Amino acid sequence: MKTLVEPVGCEIEWHGGSDVTEVTNTSSGLRIVVAAPEGIDRYLEIHFPFVRAFQVMDEGDMLEYWQTPLTMGNALYKVASGGWRERAAGQFLHVTASLDTMQEWLVVSEGLCVSVISAYVPYVREFGDAA
Repeated sequence: MKTLVEPVGCEIEWHGGSDVTEVTNTSSGLRIVVAAPEGIDRYLEIHFPFVRAFQVMDEGDMLEYWQTPLTMGNALYKVASGGWRERAAGQFLHVTASLDTMQEWLVVSEGLCVSVISAYVPYVREFGDAA
């Protein structure tokens, strides 16, 4: 099953060598922080007000999800088809897979990746020293 993804937002010039450094799920939502490589003070924060499910995996364990590497320089993708939700339907995520309002998102770094299922479009902001 081939996974089809659509990039969200602009390419990030510092994406090469980035890593997911924080995944926090609280009553205010899921917060994911992607950090630039060491020596660059830039971060991307992705916030979902509510998530139905999420998983964090090493990018090497997710290679079967795409035929070609995600090398566009984006950190956030919307999964159009063939993602975790579809693969797990019938085995796990029984209720979640049946909810049409749920969308799947993929946060990509060169270290960890995060699959997220949510009815909400995430808020994204970049911060840190631009110099």
